[in-house]
Amino acid sequence: MILLFCILQLPVDSLSLDQVIDSALARSPAYYESKFSLDKARISYYQALSDLLPTFSSTITYTHSTYHDVSTKTYSGTITLNQPLLDLDIISSALVAKRTLVGTGLQHESEAAQLILRLKTAYYNLINAYDLLTSSDIAITRAEENLKLIQAKYELGAASRLEKLQGEVFLLRAQSDHAQARKLLVTANEELKSIISHPHDIFPTDSLFSPDSIVIPSLDSLMFILNDVNYAIQIAQEAKAAASYDVIASYLALLPRVSFFYGYTYNTDSLIFDFQHVEDNMSANYGINISIPIFEIKSLIFRNLKARKELKKQTFAQQRVINETQKSLRTTYASLLEAYEKVQLSTKSLDAATEAASIAKEQYTLGLISFLDYISSEKDLYEARVSYTSSLSDFHVQRATLSFLLASLSFVKE
Repeated sequence: MILLFCILQLPVDSLSLDQVIDSALARSPAYYESKFSLDKARISYYQALSDLLPTFSSTITYTHSTYHDVSTKTYSGTITLNQPLLDLDIISSALVAKRTLVGTGLQHESEAAQLILRLKTAYYNLINAYDLLTSSDIAITRAEENLKLIQAKYELGAASRLEKLQGEVFLLRAQSDHAQARKLLVTANEELKSIISHPHDIFPTDSLFSPDSIVIPSLDSLMFILNDVNYAIQIAQEAKAAASYDVIASYLALLPRVSFFYGYTYNTDSLIFDFQHVEDNMSANYGINISIPIFEIKSLIFRNLKARKELKKQTFAQQRVINETQKSLRTTYASLLEAYEKVQLSTKSLDAATEAASIAKEQYTLGLISFLDYISSEKDLYEARVSYTSSLSDFHVQRATLSFLLASLSFVKE
């Protein structure tokens, strides 16, 4: 009743997990922040490629000179086309930009997968919170009924004060668990709302199924393919590749740059808008431009030193990411096996506790067991129900985490 009252009092939207994911991909700030970072990297790559295309430049100059009280005016203008013929620095910069774009694309996919993992975790926690709230509501209702019964017997002298106190303790504990479940519900709801920018509380329409049996590949087989499918490792590999290209680019920058230019120059001492005058005072010029970076040697040397240090840094960073990801895979794999085993055990425990509570209620009604034994069976049933919902939620969270570590290569359909 308390749960129903809370739902009726607050604006609540019933959403499935697929609807939550669609909503996040439609308006999540984190997703669009990552998406525009990818767009920015793509623009930088196109900008690097555009340096290989011909460029036009033009200048217009007006000069007023005075010499021995004699004034002269000169008007000049140039328009030039410049086409790089051999500029390995530009080519290497484009290759570095390409690797950066690939790495940013992987980063975008990784952040999208991380976002979905956060959504699934919050959604599963929300389901668990609602289940815990429902269980505590049931426990409070039964505790209140039992307390009324034992108080009536206590007033008639048919029950001891210890039994009455046990009934009060069970009710207080159920109320305390209800407050904790309500806090978990608020926390999970706020987490989910913040991710998808949703204004109202969310009621999950999906439920967590209990896995009868699952086939989990061996840990060795998953470790074998980890480097090829994990986003973090692939991003580190691309960062190292980009650093390698940057080292090559720092060496190529020492080579001469060859370009072809073609243009027109116009000079006159009087500004006359006449095509024949412009043609008479215009000259065409073209040729080959060779730029040798002799006076840039200092900056190029420092660029090479920094590029080599960056490559070493990215090499160690890649190894660090591999070690951390392998550790995460091992721990997540073990956690998934543990969670699956807990689900199986808690399912059996819940069935046994449910049957035991039913038998205890009948025996207490017939006066065959004490109220303390009856309350103990109710307590065991409540704890078994809580353990079952929590282990089920943890199983789905661990399964989603393992799927994230293996990127799109999920061994079980989410």
